[in-house]
Amino acid sequence: MSVAETRPAAKGRISTPIALMPAVLQHEWDLYHATWFTLMGVGGGIFLLSRLMRLERGLGVWLGLPVVDLVSFAVISAGGLLLIWSLGRPLRFLRAVLKPGTSWISRGAIADFVFVVLGGALILPGLTLGAAPPFAWLPWDAWASTTAGRVIEDVALAAAAIVIVYAGLVLADKAAITFWRSWAIPTQFVLSSLATSMATVMALQTANRTPIEAAECWLLAGSLALLLGAIGWHLATRTSQPGKAEALARLYTTYGAFFWVGVIVVGTLLPMVLAVLAAVAPSARDAVGLLSLVLTLAGGFVLRLLTLRVGYFPPVSGALRVPKR
Repeated sequence: MSVAETRPAAKGRISTPIALMPAVLQHEWDLYHATWFTLMGVGGGIFLLSRLMRLERGLGVWLGLPVVDLVSFAVISAGGLLLIWSLGRPLRFLRAVLKPGTSWISRGAIADFVFVVLGGALILPGLTLGAAPPFAWLPWDAWASTTAGRVIEDVALAAAAIVIVYAGLVLADKAAITFWRSWAIPTQFVLSSLATSMATVMALQTANRTPIEAAECWLLAGSLALLLGAIGWHLATRTSQPGKAEALARLYTTYGAFFWVGVIVVGTLLPMVLAVLAAVAPSARDAVGLLSLVLTLAGGFVLRLLTLRVGYFPPVSGALRVPKR
């Protein structure tokens, strides 16, 4: 609601609405943030999916440690370092992290820390250096087969879930930018992360000559189908809202080819079709897993980058009062 609508005109004057400032494109959030969002989603997703589906044993072991977990920790750590870099000065990072009551960046950073610490503790007993594992005395194992291990794993899984979802909530919480202020944004980011994570797990299975099950292919296809629906929902709702109208115009013109070809066709539709093919044709699963990883990772990154680059602050309007004649 504009100033002109909230303030009645003074007696003897006519209130005329005028535009005080046009919609302004944001420039602060860009490449680093898109990369950070992508890394967090994939890092948390591969741990979550592999553990929930009990696939971690078949994805490789290095020094007694599950390879998929090591990959997850490395990706999350890289995303955390990129977050610190993107925030600039260390004190700015500390201020952001110490506001869990109001900031999703703070909640996410805490979840990152909890995830890496507990996930690392979970697999530590499996570490093998030389003749014997030095931490074998701990009352759990890397596969969470004991009660203590399951408790640690459950907390790490909860932290991983927060890691996956918080990147989208960081944007949805940015109330000043209309295009981001929608549940469609975190929904898209989560579904994109799950699709890329499933493809990553399939690629690791191929590398370790572990059979890929049809259920994994259907999960990949389903995630991409839901992602396509979430994108369509966001594009079709509140299209004339100030700030979002300008964002959609920029998306369709300046970035139209990248969006329709890169995100929709290459990053979503093509891997979805390939996943359905792999579900019914087992011989194609290894190739589909590897190809889908490349396609979904590229498409997910471009989706996040374009979401940032079309973010507009909505126009500001006011009222001009002139004497009544």
